[in-house]
Amino acid sequence: MNDSNSTLKPLVVSATLGASGLAGFLIGKLLGNRKMSANKILRRIRRDFRTEGPVAGSWIEHFTKPYQHFAFKADVYRGGISRIEDGQVVNYNFLADAHTGTLLQLDREDQH
Repeated sequence: MNDSNSTLKPLVVSATLGASGLAGFLIGKLLGNRKMSANKILRRIRRDFRTEGPVAGSWIEHFTKPYQHFAFKADVYRGGISRIEDGQVVNYNFLADAHTGTLLQLDREDQH
């Protein structure tokens, strides 16, 4: 009886590891293409801006648009943030990757 258990055990372990590896791969594929919420991305950007000064306001569109810069393609959220710099409100516009939240473009608006 001990011989049959010892030969069966490696087979069960291998099958279990294989099944869990396959499940992990499939879940990664399914969840890997999920977009972050626009609000979560905006909270991160606001947090990063607050490290350099107070934020006066912010906004983000809740739909994505396609973005391409040379061969790089991504779905992006467009938004803006205002902060106080030297006593003046300064506005910034940004594009953030919808999957990672990474800022792909940040432009400071000209003051009039």
